[in-house]
Amino acid sequence: LHQSLQHRSIVRAMPNTPAQLGMGVTAFAASSEVNIHQISIIDNLLNTTGRTILLENEALLDAVTALSGSGPAYFFYVIKNMIDAGIRMGLDESVAAMLVKQTMLGSFHLMNQSPHSLDQLIKAVTSKGGTTEAAFRAFTASRLGENLQEAIYAAQRRATELSQSE
Repeated sequence: LHQSLQHRSIVRAMPNTPAQLGMGVTAFAASSEVNIHQISIIDNLLNTTGRTILLENEALLDAVTALSGSGPAYFFYVIKNMIDAGIRMGLDESVAAMLVKQTMLGSFHLMNQSPHSLDQLIKAVTSKGGTTEAAFRAFTASRLGENLQEAIYAAQRRATELSQSE
C-alpha cells in the first residue's frame, strides 16, 4: 500500500456490517509513521460505528476479517438454518423467526452479563439425557465445531490472498 498510495502514514481497518447501526466492531492497524495523535483521531472516528481495537500487527487483520468482518454472515446462516428447522417441525415462519431471533438476542445478553464461561453456560442448558444433549451429540457427530472453525480458517486464507494482491 505504501507504494501504490505514495504515502507512508497508512491505517488499514476492517469494520463489520453492524457498524451501520453503531453496533459494529472495527479493528485497525497503523503504520509506524502514524503518530499517537492521529491514532486517537482515527479511533474516535471509528468509535462512531461501534467498538474499536487497535492491532499492533497488521497481519492480524486477515484473522479479523475472517472472524469479525465475515462474522455477521455466519450468525445469519445459523439463524436461517434454525428458522428453517422450526418451519420443518411445523412452526409458521414468523413464529420460528421470532423464537430464534429472540433466543439469539437473549442468549447474547445472558452471555455478556454472566460471569460464567461459554462452556458453563452451555452446560447450564444441557440436561443429561435431554433435548440439548441430543442436539449436541448430533453436532459432535457431524463435526459442526471443527467444520465451523475450518470455514473461518478458509476465510482467513482468502483474506491473506486478497491482502497480498493489493
